[in-house]
Amino acid sequence: MDVGILDLLRRIATAEAEVRLLNVYQGIPIAFPAAIVFVGQNSITVKTERYQLVCLYQEKQTYIQYPGFPSVIRARVERIEPLALQASLFEFEYMREGIGERRQIRVWPKEGVTGELQLPDRTETIKGELADISLDGMGIYLPENEYYMHLFRQGRKVAISLRLPGVYQIKQPKRYESSSGAEINRYDRTQLRLSSIHTPSYGSERDDAMAIKTVHSPEIEVIGIISNHYTEANTHRYRIGIRLQPNEQYRSIVSQFISQRQSEIIQEINAIYRLLTRESGALR
Repeated sequence: MDVGILDLLRRIATAEAEVRLLNVYQGIPIAFPAAIVFVGQNSITVKTERYQLVCLYQEKQTYIQYPGFPSVIRARVERIEPLALQASLFEFEYMREGIGERRQIRVWPKEGVTGELQLPDRTETIKGELADISLDGMGIYLPENEYYMHLFRQGRKVAISLRLPGVYQIKQPKRYESSSGAEINRYDRTQLRLSSIHTPSYGSERDDAMAIKTVHSPEIEVIGIISNHYTEANTHRYRIGIRLQPNEQYRSIVSQFISQRQSEIIQEINAIYRLLTRESGALR
């Protein structure tokens, strides 16, 4: 352990400043402020929010961010105290990777999603399993063998088709009755609503003229470029990363899927926290 890190954390605690803890839970970045309430010889105790505490318990590590740090610090979790919202951290080290720099939220599917991949110069399609997905990229698991590793090389163009679980909401014009009682459609085409998980639109002038129709999520067809390929350290599965060229339909469907997964993940974290608080004392 770099002893300079502990001295730096001690100065932050003395100044009563807060650090930020960063974890990634099923693809969703979870980052909340944390107060350093105690600094020991080799460890610190922090107080944070329940969502962060669950991540600390699940992952057994976290990343500490602070404007004055040379880089992000990784720390291991020694124990947590759910009722006190506290955790003890130790074994600190600076990270040289770009932790926390991803701008797009990338979520894992809750259930298995199988997709088909096709290369421009091949007639056959190859099945893969969705690892994670964002508005501009996705990860796909493939069987690890030399054939696939040769086919799906970095820089190659690939077409992907898959169907996400869940439902999809279409915003379309309401149907109105004429004076004769017949229904007419005021518009020629169904209008798709591009929803945003960050800045949803409220109070649109035409909201009262629109209706929401809920359907099963339609199939996605999108083109992308293979940006990387590697074997995951934690799962030991071979995966390719694809940088997408998304169309409007893709963005609309995936935006709603990400929003649904966020809600499910928050509910899951709350449920885990309630279970943790039933245990007395510290948990390791």
